[in-house]
Amino acid sequence: MEIRTDLMIRHLREELADEIRGCHRCKDMNEHGVTQAAPGWGNEFSPVVIVGQSLCEQCMAPQEPFFEGSASLLELAYEKAGCEKSDLFITNAVHCHPPGNRKSHTHEIVNCAEYLYRELDMVRPRLVICLGDDAKRVLSFFYPDARNLERRWETPKNVRSKKVPLLYFVTHPAYMKRPQNAPYRDEYVTGLAEAIKWARSKGPLQPVVPYRTCEGMVPVLEEVEGNS
Repeated sequence: MEIRTDLMIRHLREELADEIRGCHRCKDMNEHGVTQAAPGWGNEFSPVVIVGQSLCEQCMAPQEPFFEGSASLLELAYEKAGCEKSDLFITNAVHCHPPGNRKSHTHEIVNCAEYLYRELDMVRPRLVICLGDDAKRVLSFFYPDARNLERRWETPKNVRSKKVPLLYFVTHPAYMKRPQNAPYRDEYVTGLAEAIKWARSKGPLQPVVPYRTCEGMVPVLEEVEGNS
């Protein structure tokens, strides 16, 4: 099994974040304050990754996916799961904010897929929660053989894979905020919370070991040399 250190993962995250912030693969995208990009946010060692559609307008300045707005339902799920938003890793199928809050074009999803895949490979979560059709489409392509659950959460049994995460496909919270969906919100939040609790109780797919150095030996060596 590949040995992955915390330092290695942090370096990967920094490099990837710089690439995403500087990306100009799509015309008129990633313009500061207009269609700006933001990399994944949160805990890179989390067993849970949440993938949304694209970056919303109010998320550009704080560089934080699901900042305010429809995120209120997700906040309820975090609280019910006994964790903070910062305990999870949260990203989008498209890291930029589409102009006018329109739907993402197919070429934008394709161009951004590499970044999302590298984020997932960096975190290697046990569970990926896909919010909306774009996230479902991309994650189904990445992991065609993955076990998946749709809409209603049921605790999975006999999940043995050490390489492929479980996929949980649910409606985007912005849609659940519509008045006609008010009767279903409690079930929606409960399903998200139970999924998060399950994954956090199981831990990551692959262990991460602390990076060790010989720094603590230096004073000892100096002392020995001084006494010789």
